This record gives sequence, C-alpha cells and structure tokens, in this order.
Amino acid sequence: MQTFGPDEIKYTYSPEHPIIGEVAPGEPFTVLTADCFTGRFSDPSGYTAENIAWVDENLNGVTGPIAVSGARPGQAVDIAIMELDVTTPGHIVVSRCTSSSPQDWWGEEDHVVLVPVQDSSIRIAEGWTVPARPLIGCLATAPGRETVLSRREGDYGGNLDVQEITAGTTVTLPVEVDGACLYFGDGKAAIGAGEVVSAPEVGLRIVATATPVPRPRSMTTPRIRTNEIVGTIVSALSLTEACRQAFRALKAWLEDDWRLTGDEAAIIMGIGAHCGVAQVSNPLHTGTCSIHRSLLPSDRDR
Repeated sequence: MQTFGPDEIKYTYSPEHPIIGEVAPGEPFTVLTADCFTGRFSDPSGYTAENIAWVDENLNGVTGPIAVSGARPGQAVDIAIMELDVTTPGHIVVSRCTSSSPQDWWGEEDHVVLVPVQDSSIRIAEGWTVPARPLIGCLATAPGRETVLSRREGDYGGNLDVQEITAGTTVTLPVEVDGACLYFGDGKAAIGAGEVVSAPEVGLRIVATATPVPRPRSMTTPRIRTNEIVGTIVSALSLTEACRQAFRALKAWLEDDWRLTGDEAAIIMGIGAHCGVAQVSNPLHTGTCSIHRSLLPSDRDR
C-alpha cells in the first residue's frame, strides 16, 4: 500500500503544486498528516510569540497533492475513508473567553493544553474520558484556476470541519485539474458543531480510496454518503445562506439520483431533512443538509 506523509507540507491548494504521488482508481492508500499547527505546539512551552506568529501564517498544513489516475476536469472524485487513526495527542489552544462575542475569543487564546487520545477516548482529566470521533478537517481537490490558502473552504472542499467526514464516509468533490490532486489535513480527535472554540487538533493516519466518477448534473457542492445518510456541504458568507444552499443542493440530488419529483423531494425534506452547522470560525461559514436513507424509496436508492 502506498503511503504519503507530511514531508513537504503545503499551506495552499493549488494547481501549481507538483504531485507527491499517484494512485489508481479504487486503490487503497495511506495518508499521514501533521496537526494543524505543524507540531509547533507539541510542547505547551512552545506557545511563544514567535511560534504563534508562524502558525498564524501557516495554519492547517496539508499532505498532498495526490493524483488519481484517470481523473479529468469536469468529473468528480469519490474519496472513501476506510480507516482513521489518531497519531498524536490532542493539541488545544485555550481561550480566556471573556469577550461578549465568541467571535473575539479566538483573539484571546492564552495557552496550550495537551490531551491524550487512546483506545478511542480523549482523556480530559484523571477519571474523566470522553469518546473520540476523529475527522478530517481539511479535504480538498485542487481548484482549477487559483491558489487558495489551506485554511479556506469552498466548492473544492477545504477547511470544512464537518463531523461526518470520518471513517465510513464517502466524500464526493469536483475535479478541476488532471488527476484531481487531493489534499488531506487538519485532523481533530472530535469536534463540536460550530467550532466556536478550539477542538483537539491531531495528526492522523488515513486509509482511503479515490475513484473518478461522472460529475452529476446537479452537483454544485461537496457531497457525503454513509450507510445511513446522504448530505451536501456548502460554505457561504453566512451560515443561514450556507444551510439554505445545502438544502437546495440536496433537493436537486434527490430529484436526479432518486428520481423524485420536485413535490416528492420537497415533501420528504420538509419531514426529515436536517440542516447542520459545521464551522462558523472562518470567513466563509460551512453548513450541511442531510437526510436519512430510510426515508427515501428503497427501490430507487443510490
């Protein structure tokens, strides 16, 4: 199995980056990622003015780009996440949280706390553990005609911080350049919806496959599929708009792939669609809309 490590970490998604390797469609491969601080805060005493300034300029380093054989612009790529293991302690930058607006709490970050992550648990304190649910915070294809900071997000994916981007999920992203050029990074041991304060930032070991597929006619934004749900992901200037557009994108998906009429899609989504919050910490906020497969007609399931 090919393994791709964070030896040459990138801090942008770009069509200009040379690829670090190539995988065949459906070939399992392993990706190793650094934590979003690139190890600068692995020792809490490293939370210095110099390191803080460096991290501010180099947040969310990603491993990639990894090319997928046969992927061509105009297609999409299915990235199936098979395994997800945490490889470092959780790094949490703690804020004083004194400002009236939580948006200002990021400017009040004060110190670093490390939390062990073992046996699918996060140890908060002696005798106090909570379940770990690792996720990939940054997962992207290369944009077609621009270079974007890896801390940003958009229709190419990026810094989405969606809880459901975890083991057992297939993420569908657009292909804008030959090979798709995949990037992985910004792992979390677990995250609360909204990312209002820092989550445990970790390095990851990811086992995945990537397969080029025809881009669905209705696909305008990233999609996720699990055995239980299907969902869409949108990043926009407001969370309200992100959730509304994610709802719209899911409705179009159900009409196309499940062959629902517009009325049927609206009815079932009014009954059981769920708009969710991914993150509200970035300039573009990320929302989701999902529906449980059990609510969809089984004879038309995709």
